[in-house]
Amino acid sequence: MAEAALALFCERGYHAVTVDDIVQAAGVTKGAFYYYFADKEDLATDLWRRSWRRLADAAAGSLREDLGLAENLKRSLRAMLDALSGLGEARFFLRDAWVLPSVEVAGRVDQEEAGSLLGSLLAEAQARGELTVEATAATKVLLGAFAEGVLHVLTVGEVEPTLAVLDRVVDALVEPAPRAAGPARRARGDQRAGVG
Repeated sequence: MAEAALALFCERGYHAVTVDDIVQAAGVTKGAFYYYFADKEDLATDLWRRSWRRLADAAAGSLREDLGLAENLKRSLRAMLDALSGLGEARFFLRDAWVLPSVEVAGRVDQEEAGSLLGSLLAEAQARGELTVEATAATKVLLGAFAEGVLHVLTVGEVEPTLAVLDRVVDALVEPAPRAAGPARRARGDQRAGVG
């Protein structure tokens, strides 16, 4: 039923589709529809949550313990935007769904949950010295940049330019991991300092 509704929403627009259209396309009764959903907006909220879960799972699956904060942030942002690109017609629904009050509320709840997780990661990084700016402010800036990036991808469909900008934002917020000085680097440094 959800897939049939999504196809109709993308084809005609949310407001032009009725519950009768959905049940006819899905081959179910109205009773079956109302067993699962309170109304059309409840169904739209369910579609939003399914899509968001796919994006969040993609981000979580991209994280690696052996990588630093900046690389993991970049990997998770890429994974989410790549997953968004792979949602096909759902992208058009997601772009327009924010006009629905319950979807907007669900989106805010999901964003707060993501913000809480990101905030704790950044606070831990700040405690390790990997993040030299205030963690709460960094969380808000990064979430805002990502939200705008998602809207851009939903509108134009191009991931790479958006990722290039998000990578720069991450680089600006996160200190690069210190590199161990190899023998050649140390020798050049010693020569410049007049040692040896």
